[in-house]
Amino acid sequence: MIQARSLKALSASLLVLLLQACGGGGTEAPPPEPAFTAAQADLDDALNCTPFTHPERPPVLLVHGTTTTGSEQYTLFYTPQLVALGYDVCIVTYPDRGLGDMQVSAEYIVNALRSVRAQSGRRVAMIGHSQGASMPRWALKFWPSARDAVEDFVLIAGPNHGTTVALLPTLLPTLLETLGLGALPIGTLPEALYQFVPESAFVTAVNTGDETPGDIDYSSIYTQFDELVRPVSPVATAALDAGQNNPRVANILLQDICPGYLSTHLIIGTSDPIPFALALDAINNPGPANVTRAGGPSALCGLLPVDVTALLQAPLVRGLLEIVASEFENGVPNPHLAAREPPLMPYVAAATGP
Repeated sequence: MIQARSLKALSASLLVLLLQACGGGGTEAPPPEPAFTAAQADLDDALNCTPFTHPERPPVLLVHGTTTTGSEQYTLFYTPQLVALGYDVCIVTYPDRGLGDMQVSAEYIVNALRSVRAQSGRRVAMIGHSQGASMPRWALKFWPSARDAVEDFVLIAGPNHGTTVALLPTLLPTLLETLGLGALPIGTLPEALYQFVPESAFVTAVNTGDETPGDIDYSSIYTQFDELVRPVSPVATAALDAGQNNPRVANILLQDICPGYLSTHLIIGTSDPIPFALALDAINNPGPANVTRAGGPSALCGLLPVDVTALLQAPLVRGLLEIVASEFENGVPNPHLAAREPPLMPYVAAATGP
């Protein structure tokens, strides 16, 4: 049975904080971390996990992108394969399909990481797509407990330095129609859209100082044909520590492996077998994803789409499908309309300077 909205999540999170406060004799307790603005019950309800029964592998936390939910995005492709390969899998869904302030959404990632670490007793492999790749970096930057919980972070098509795509004229009408929001008042946008602008306060803050904090291996995977996360060249907005030759960071353009390979923003994060293979390489081995170790172009470029029909019959996956059905009952999301970017939280100035 699936551990949906585990009843242990709250106590596990509190246990992590208690252990962090209990240093050895004569040692100072670490400074307090930023307090959550979201209700603890909401944070705990956002996390769904299979049972933690595979101690030989890291548990995998999946983080979805904007306009979808965790189980909508990951039930069909990632979860069945990971479960079949013997991984414990958790899915976190942050509020309102990612339209709200990403500083608040990041709190859901922090809580999920603390909870999975405490319940499993293992450091976590996190895989995220789009906002689910870039937004968790906020959690890792400002919460040491989140950094300590992660061993590998695979970022797929993440707008890590923002995106230059003109969201309003090209995407907003389709977005509104899809989400059933109707027309927006003139001069307002969902809060998260302001935060995707390259010069936004959010993007500036998360990239100030160390872009890849913690004892974490970072693998950023992206595609030349991404219509939403741009630019891709000459320096990809998805790249981390560009040009620094950081051994704990891999920036991988799919077309450098397979020239002409067609993978769009949606495909790369949902059903593309190459990013999945690279993610498995990253979480199964020391260091970030390595193309040669994963089989090289001859193996990766020949991967075929996976037939998930049989995989979806697994009882654990059926449990997630039930969660998907319940999420459709939540109705129209709150669009979090605003006339400007949300102000930075007070803890940012203390960490990055004014």
